[in-house]
Amino acid sequence: MAVQPASGVGKYKPQAPKLRSFNDQREKFFVGQDTPRDYLERCLEVIEGCNDDVKAWAYLNTDKARQMADLSTKRYADGKPLSLIDGMPIGIKDLIETFDMPTEYNCELFKGNQPIRDAASVYFLRQGGAVLLGKTVTVTLGGGDPSMTRNPYDLQRTPGGSSSGTCAAVGAGMIPGGLGTHARGSTIRPASFCGNYGLKATFGALNRQGGFSAAETMDHLGILAGSIEDMWIMARYISSTAGGDPGHPGLYGGSLPPISKKPERLIVLETAGWNETDDASKEAFNCAVSKLSDAGCEIYTRNDDPAIEAYETETAHSPELWRQLYRFEMRFPMYQYLDYDSDKIPPRLKAGIQEGAGLTQAEYRSALARRVYWREMHDAIARRCDAMITLSSPGPGPIGKDQGSAIFNEASSIIGMPAISLPVLAVEDMPLGMQIMGRVHCDEALTAVGSWISKDLLQ
Repeated sequence: MAVQPASGVGKYKPQAPKLRSFNDQREKFFVGQDTPRDYLERCLEVIEGCNDDVKAWAYLNTDKARQMADLSTKRYADGKPLSLIDGMPIGIKDLIETFDMPTEYNCELFKGNQPIRDAASVYFLRQGGAVLLGKTVTVTLGGGDPSMTRNPYDLQRTPGGSSSGTCAAVGAGMIPGGLGTHARGSTIRPASFCGNYGLKATFGALNRQGGFSAAETMDHLGILAGSIEDMWIMARYISSTAGGDPGHPGLYGGSLPPISKKPERLIVLETAGWNETDDASKEAFNCAVSKLSDAGCEIYTRNDDPAIEAYETETAHSPELWRQLYRFEMRFPMYQYLDYDSDKIPPRLKAGIQEGAGLTQAEYRSALARRVYWREMHDAIARRCDAMITLSSPGPGPIGKDQGSAIFNEASSIIGMPAISLPVLAVEDMPLGMQIMGRVHCDEALTAVGSWISKDLLQ
C-alpha cells in the first residue's frame, strides 16, 4: 500500500503535490495564526502515520524538538526570531554529527556512538533556532549497500541513497527540509526519486566539518526541501554562519530566495547516462525541453556546437574518472575499519574498498589532472548559457532496495559545479527530477532559473 504524503496524493503528479513549505507559513507565526509548535505537531502526525512503512528515521528526538519549538513560538510571539529558519523542523542525515543524538553512520562499528559536538552545519542551525527533529537513515558509511528506507510514493521502490532517509521524509511530508551529503549522487538521485528539491551546491560552498567523508575532494553537504525557497534559505543560512569548507569562500547570494528568472539560453546534455535511460523517461524529458523551447528559451545540444560535443564526449567517461578519485580517497578511514572488524562492513561497500586497492598514486595524479581539464571545459561551456539541463536519474526509483544509478550525477560531482534537482517530471506515476547545472559559484542564479522552470513553466 502506497503511503499518502502530506499533500494527500498517492500517485505522483508534479502539478499536484504541495509538500511542506516552512517559508510560506512563517509570516503566520508573527500574528498568531500558526506557531512553530503547531507546525511541528503536524509534522509529527505525518511521521506517526507513515514512518513505520517508510522507515525514514534512525532516531527521533521528539521531546527535545518540542522544547525547541516552544522556545521558537515564544520568540515569534515577542517578534524576535533568531533567523529565517527559526522554528523549522529539520532532519539530519546520520552521517553528520549531533551532540544530543547518536551518530551511527548506519554501521555496526558505530552502534551507540555519541559525539560530543555538533557538525558545523548542525551547530549553526541550532543557534538559529531550527527544530532538529532527528537523524535520518543513510546507507552504511555512505557506501553502496541499501538502507531500510522505502520510497514514500511506492513502498516497493527505492528512495535512492545515500541520503535516503532525508529525501523520503521530505517526500512524505514529514518535514519541510533536511540535510544530506553527496559524493556521487547522494543528494540529486534520491531527490529525483522522492520528489524533493535537492541542491548540491558549488564544491566547498557549504561547511561539511563534522560530517563523515570518504572522498574529500568530491563530498558536499546536500540540502533537501519541499520547496525551492526553503532549499535556498537553508543553504544560504548555513553558509552565512558556518561558512564554506575551510579555504573556500562559501555560498554567494542573498539570504532570501532569488526571484524567478526566465533563462534565455539552455544547453541540453545527454551525459553518460542517456544510454541507460528508459524510453518513457526520455520522452518526459524531451517534452519538458519542448515546453522550454516553446516558451522562448534558446536550446542548444551537442549537435549544434562542436564545443558541446567535445564536452559530452569527454564527460561520458565520468564513471571511470569518478571511481579513480573516489576509490583512492576512501582508503582512509575505510581500510582501518576493515582491519578493525571486516565482518561489520557490508558486502557491497567492502567490495568497493577492495576495488581501490590496486590504484596507484600515479593513477590518482592522472585523475586529478584530468579533472582540471574537465573544470576548464565546463567553465567555458557554462559561460555560454544560463544553465545546463539533463535528467537527475535514468528513470524513477527502481523496484527493490537497490539505490539506483547515479550516472547522471557523476560529472557534476567530479567537477564541483552547482546542481539542482527539480521535481517537475513524472514517469509511471512516480517522481523524476530534471537536473540543472551552472557555473561554479553561480548557485543563486541557478536557483532563480530553477524557480522559473519549476513554478512558472512546468507547473
